[in-house]
Amino acid sequence: MLTGNIYTAEKITDIITRIRMPGNVFAYIAEGSERAAVIDTGFGLGPFREYVEEKLQGKPYDLILTHGHLDHAGGAAQFDQVYMNLRDLEVARAHTEKKLRAGFMKGSGLEFEDSDLADEKAEGYTPLQYGQKFDLGNEVLEIVNLGGHTPGSVGILFTEERILLAGDACCSFTLLFGGKESLSVREYRNNLIETWEKYHDRFDTMIYSHPHNYGGPEVMTQMIELCNEILEGRDDRIEKPGMFGQHSYIAKATDQFGRRPDGKIANLQYAADTV
Repeated sequence: MLTGNIYTAEKITDIITRIRMPGNVFAYIAEGSERAAVIDTGFGLGPFREYVEEKLQGKPYDLILTHGHLDHAGGAAQFDQVYMNLRDLEVARAHTEKKLRAGFMKGSGLEFEDSDLADEKAEGYTPLQYGQKFDLGNEVLEIVNLGGHTPGSVGILFTEERILLAGDACCSFTLLFGGKESLSVREYRNNLIETWEKYHDRFDTMIYSHPHNYGGPEVMTQMIELCNEILEGRDDRIEKPGMFGQHSYIAKATDQFGRRPDGKIANLQYAADTV
């Protein structure tokens, strides 16, 4: 049986701990003076609930999902109450399927048994609303709308720390998978505009759910600009096969390190049917 040793914790502020999990994905613990929040669950490999509860030493907490993809919601069934935006319910039902998660984790380098994977969670999510607040005592988390990558993707604003956790929703290489998996480029852009106008003066730093994603607040305005270029047919529109069988494009050319030569950060891979 896998143990808690498969996770690595790094304290990035007095309140925020980042946990690197199998599959190269981050979960977070936000620990305030009165309560805590656990954000995302990885693929659901190993005793994640026991791991975070040992760290919290009895402090009450809420479990919040940034979105319903398998590498974020995969361990949801380990927890009694799970907050998720219900626009992602269909995505989560598909992505928490055990066989799907096991297939993705085969390349993790870990040997594991079926019993090491959390069960599937198709129902029982508590609705997560835009603007909803979680008071931790000396920190308040506020839920913001970053729908696009999935229909119900959210960001989590640490209001005192002035940090926005963007999950996978707005970064150096955001994916719009198409179909029911994501919103259109236009819908995504409109959500970003609304959130930027409401919150741009309330955060100075952005953090993400994968180590290859990066960027500060400027990534959001750059992504809005990029969406406009796509909608107007002015992006580089580089054909990219794959992406779960979808015909897709990369909006901006990158160098050998995956970075835009013009020095801007935001990039988008989008399925043909999302425009």
